[in-house]
Amino acid sequence: MLDPQIEKLLIVQDRDLQLLKIERDIARIPIERGSIEAKIAEEEANILAAREYLQAKEVERSELDLEVKSKESALQRFRTQQLEIKKNDEYKAMTQQIEQTEEEISNLEGHEIEVMLEIDSAKEAFDEAKQVIEVRIEEQKKQIATLNERELNLKTSLIEAQARVAEAREGVEGIYLESYDKSKKQVKRPPYLAKIRTQKCDGCHLRVSNDVAKEATQVGEPHLCDQCSRMVYA
Repeated sequence: MLDPQIEKLLIVQDRDLQLLKIERDIARIPIERGSIEAKIAEEEANILAAREYLQAKEVERSELDLEVKSKESALQRFRTQQLEIKKNDEYKAMTQQIEQTEEEISNLEGHEIEVMLEIDSAKEAFDEAKQVIEVRIEEQKKQIATLNERELNLKTSLIEAQARVAEAREGVEGIYLESYDKSKKQVKRPPYLAKIRTQKCDGCHLRVSNDVAKEATQVGEPHLCDQCSRMVYA
């Protein structure tokens, strides 16, 4: 004959396990949400990095353009000055200065063209990647919204589960509850109340002593496994 108090405790344990599952599900949500938020932050950082690269290239092109214009102004000044030179050696020196400036302008313009091509290529790649990334971010935000909704539902379920546990505990005698609660604190994982089968505890799967196996069949007081300290019954 199964102890009526054990029957009631089995209901308590079943509801405790349901409560434990809900608590674990709730505990996992912030971790999952944090992982998704980290992915979103990484995606946004990639967009920002690409945008900053484009901006840097635009600044570089603008600076090259200003430098070309500065060199062109200097070139025009040199040519004007050359017309006023009378001495041959000074004329040759100015000619060299003009040629050098023309070469510098040519090099700057070549570099500017390269930068402009890089900008065009980077813009095209940025626009394509940005669209893909934004779609992913939107999907990830939907996942977070789903997690938030699930968290709210679980918290509601948690309150209900706690109430069901409290209700089940009401009909259990104090000495049994005390023993059951002590078992919950001592063991690392459920069950907290285990059946003895063929003289083995269903909780730790170790063989119990003959005394424990015999006592577990008796009604009227709680009994413990001498291997793992779980409450046991037969």
